[in-house]
Amino acid sequence: MFKKAVHLGFLLIFGTVLGIGLGSIGGVFATAQAPEKSDTYDQLVLFADVLARVQRDYVEEVDEAKLVADALNGILKSLDPHSLYVPPDAFEKQQKRARREYGGLGIEVSMEGGAINIGYVNKDAPAYRAGLKAHDLITHVEGELVKDSTLDEAVGKMRGLAGDPIDLTVKTPGQPPRQVTIVREVVQGRAVRHRMIDEVGYIYLETFSNEHLARDTIEAMELLAIENKGPLAGLVLDVRGNPGGILLQSVAISGLFLDGGEVVSVRGRKAEENERYNAKQGQLLANTPMVVLVNNNSASASEIVAGALQDRGRALIVGTPTFGKGSVQSVYPLREDRGALRLTTARYFTPSGRSIQSLGITPDIWVESFVDDGTQRIRIREAILPHALDAIIKNTEGKGEDGDQMKREYPPKDWDEDEDYQLERAVEIIKDSSFSAQLRQVFKDKANP
Repeated sequence: MFKKAVHLGFLLIFGTVLGIGLGSIGGVFATAQAPEKSDTYDQLVLFADVLARVQRDYVEEVDEAKLVADALNGILKSLDPHSLYVPPDAFEKQQKRARREYGGLGIEVSMEGGAINIGYVNKDAPAYRAGLKAHDLITHVEGELVKDSTLDEAVGKMRGLAGDPIDLTVKTPGQPPRQVTIVREVVQGRAVRHRMIDEVGYIYLETFSNEHLARDTIEAMELLAIENKGPLAGLVLDVRGNPGGILLQSVAISGLFLDGGEVVSVRGRKAEENERYNAKQGQLLANTPMVVLVNNNSASASEIVAGALQDRGRALIVGTPTFGKGSVQSVYPLREDRGALRLTTARYFTPSGRSIQSLGITPDIWVESFVDDGTQRIRIREAILPHALDAIIKNTEGKGEDGDQMKREYPPKDWDEDEDYQLERAVEIIKDSSFSAQLRQVFKDKANP
């Protein structure tokens, strides 16, 4: 049985695709010509008149900056759910969150036998330089035994400000315990988690907003091969709950498993703005069976990867239909630190020309994570959001491109809800002797609908 992973990206489902059209809109404002239509200018004057009247005569004092921000967002939200104005403080926080920087040691841990088990050590972090390695056990933090602590409590004891030292008692298998003092640093966390499951490699991608995602994914595959002591029987790439991130990282991740060719096209308002993004030559794990796990919280860059590997016949897509965020947001920092404008400027299309927007990616094998108890469950997807672009499928969930109801797999009635049924099925599908034939048939059916 496979324990469910905690997908932190779920809370970030409205992730912005950064990395396209970045620039300063301040320059645009500075050089803008007077409006060609007098009524546009009149409307701006009207807005200023109303704002001034509210400031002067409203029953209570008002926050002018908040009023303007709300007014701007009223305009932008009428366009689509993802265009908005970001005030300065919020924009700064978003940038820090995207960098995923924190003060720490640079290790990934779990609790094992009453000790903190190190699963991964970042080679650019202080723990690595202090000699800590994967599979080392931390038994004491600041002299305090961690045996009776939960994982959250143990991790909490290790948190602190960058620049502050921490004393650990570390036990390497086959060696006596040793005392280690490490100075915390600002470390960029990995967005990759990996482990072996019955000779099948498993890689979970939490977000595409990490600029080192492709590099870290390659390292994860290398570590999996070392742990397996040979070639992998298959690979599960898990993007469930992944809200997206940087477009170029989605192209790079797709390119790891493709030998050149198109990954995604971006089509804007004008034909000259359209772009096609291709994978580099030379793929990894070329003959290794592969499954991509998705759900309705897989969005944006996650859908690009799933769509590319599906269209190119490289992997079977398993899970439930994805969110359907196939629009591109360009982020324009505003002049004089006045925040930023996030504006929808294009749509994504898979290599076969399918639009992702509002449609999402339909899995090849529909596998639910919950037992079918007859309860009606509502999935939040792009198409049901107010003012969603191309919201044409509000009532067609569960239907394939040919309009037929897809078969759904559910866990058995006695399934433990703490176990990950979708992941277990993904491993079973990979290890089935008919995997290659099934992949070829799916690719053939999509190529000749």
